[in-house]
Amino acid sequence: MNKLTLRIATATMALALLAGCAGKPVMLGSPVSGKVPTGESRTITAEACGFQLLLFIPIAINGRLESAYSQLEAKAGGDFITDVEVQERWSYGFVGTSYCTELRAKAIRAR
Repeated sequence: MNKLTLRIATATMALALLAGCAGKPVMLGSPVSGKVPTGESRTITAEACGFQLLLFIPIAINGRLESAYSQLEAKAGGDFITDVEVQERWSYGFVGTSYCTELRAKAIRAR
């Protein structure tokens, strides 16, 4: 293997590893386009977890926030989502670490 091929292979591997560490930004709460609904609200919660195998291989880690927020929207059922709180927790396992994202929010019935 010549030096150029080795450099290309090394760069490709580094980029592949770094690409696995990227997450997607998530906008929390309902978009406001006019008057914010008022009235009684109810508390809704959602949670999503992932695992980091051997502290190196991510399994369902990067999409935790997006997954939890999708669950939160489903529980809101089209109601206005506000006051979103995010809580992260982790715990060690024998072969890696478990990471969980919990969302708690208020849903106000849109009239």
